[in-house]
Amino acid sequence: MKLPCLPLHLHHRHHLLLLLLLLPLTLPSASSLPVTPQPGPCPLLHILSARETTAPPGFGSSITLTQLLLSTFNHSSPPTTHPTITAEAIDYPALGANTSEYAASVTTGTAAVIKRLSTFNALCPETILILHGFSQGGQIIDDALCGVPHDFTGRGKPDEDGGRVGRPLVRREVQRNIAAVVLMGSPRFTGGKRRGEKGTARVGGFAARPEGFSCPVFDDRMVSFCDEGDPFCSDGEDEEVHGGYGGVYGGEALGFVVERVLVG
Repeated sequence: MKLPCLPLHLHHRHHLLLLLLLLPLTLPSASSLPVTPQPGPCPLLHILSARETTAPPGFGSSITLTQLLLSTFNHSSPPTTHPTITAEAIDYPALGANTSEYAASVTTGTAAVIKRLSTFNALCPETILILHGFSQGGQIIDDALCGVPHDFTGRGKPDEDGGRVGRPLVRREVQRNIAAVVLMGSPRFTGGKRRGEKGTARVGGFAARPEGFSCPVFDDRMVSFCDEGDPFCSDGEDEEVHGGYGGVYGGEALGFVVERVLVG
């Protein structure tokens, strides 16, 4: 499916391309970069990130890629009346002490993603969006963009397509502004059977999408990482694997985002 034309003005796209051509081979540290949107003109790009289960409010482990994106697109930026890129964390519970608590958190989180996307798009209808979710944060973004089965671990809604075709829950005008989606450690991972899935895991997570699942609106714009040993997006027992995706796949994820934003 061809990505719809993104409403990024041509001079904005040229500005972003120039910005990236000016990047040095080694990027500066992003540890001191601001990661909250500031009042004022709409940015050219905006990141919405969602943290993992039990992480305190904020970015959690999604901060690694978020800061890398901020550093990349802001570095050597020429003067402009609009900020190049801003970022914010999705405000949701990120709970998971038991199955029912996790299910309620995912439901609330999915609604939060949908609401924030709609609100931001209404304020900044020409801003291009980048979505990043880590673990449960990946699931709520996946659910907002590709639909929700009959329960949070469901293998698909019993309808005419067996729940294997994802349907976005966000409005069409929001859909067309989303340039790239990066998921890491998402329980929706299927073990490499779904388009855009990367990593060494060959078994899906505890809330894996069904065999043959597709999300036609976003398949071309979404990448999902999971490695063998991860206890949440696969069937392993190594939580260190689960927490390390930003460092292991940050560069690859960055390349994916840059390609989707600049090339479309």
